[in-house]
Amino acid sequence: MSEEEFPVAIGAGAVAVVYWAAWLRDAGHTSLLVRPAGRLTGLILCLLGGLGIVFATLLTWADPVVRASPSYILLFLAVAGVALAVATAVAAVLGVSPLDDAVRRPNPAAAFTTAGVWLGTSLTVAGANVGRGDTIGTTIGPLALGVVALLALWAVLAVATGAIGSVTHDRDVPAGVRQAGLLIAWGLILGRATAGDWESVAGTWEDFANQGWPALVLLAIAIPLEWWLRPRADRPAPRWPARIGPALAYVLAATSWLAWL
Repeated sequence: MSEEEFPVAIGAGAVAVVYWAAWLRDAGHTSLLVRPAGRLTGLILCLLGGLGIVFATLLTWADPVVRASPSYILLFLAVAGVALAVATAVAAVLGVSPLDDAVRRPNPAAAFTTAGVWLGTSLTVAGANVGRGDTIGTTIGPLALGVVALLALWAVLAVATGAIGSVTHDRDVPAGVRQAGLLIAWGLILGRATAGDWESVAGTWEDFANQGWPALVLLAIAIPLEWWLRPRADRPAPRWPARIGPALAYVLAATSWLAWL
């Protein structure tokens, strides 16, 4: 690791450790009256699973220099921790707080959505770590592009459909499952769109557009689906299989796209 890269590693590591230590401490102090143990355990497993995906990618498909260097692996794990912290903060800004809604309130819908945010972000980060690059910037740049795109797509969905309200106000579990499936599907697509050997900035944008456009297609499908599937006083909600089926369809569509590429 070069002298220029060392401060990045220290900074990312400090931010990740401080943020997640504080988050886990606050989550652990949740009142037992809301029975948070099951939700918190599931969320911690999702968080560790997401970091595990990134770790496995670093060991197998990252640049050979990264694979051979424990310090680089720790650096990019720290960057992943920062990306997950950013996604968690953005989720709270959009209206679903992983701490307040998913842990401190008995709201399984928010727990599913949070799991989707974390896994989708982890898949995006993992994809950006695939391939060779001259500097850490050739990984962090595409990584930031993918994570920003993921969160922007979710923000558009939230504004266009009120999907966040379905999760936080209505506590509609199928709505949370659908958003989780969509976020995971977006993570698969955007992770693939940012993967590969570094060539140039222009090449990165070109590959991102050529391989990431199905994420927009899923958004265009999800918006009218959310309008139709959201329960209303004047219309009973469809049966549960119909309401959670889109989540599986989103993930299957994304994996099919990856297989086709």
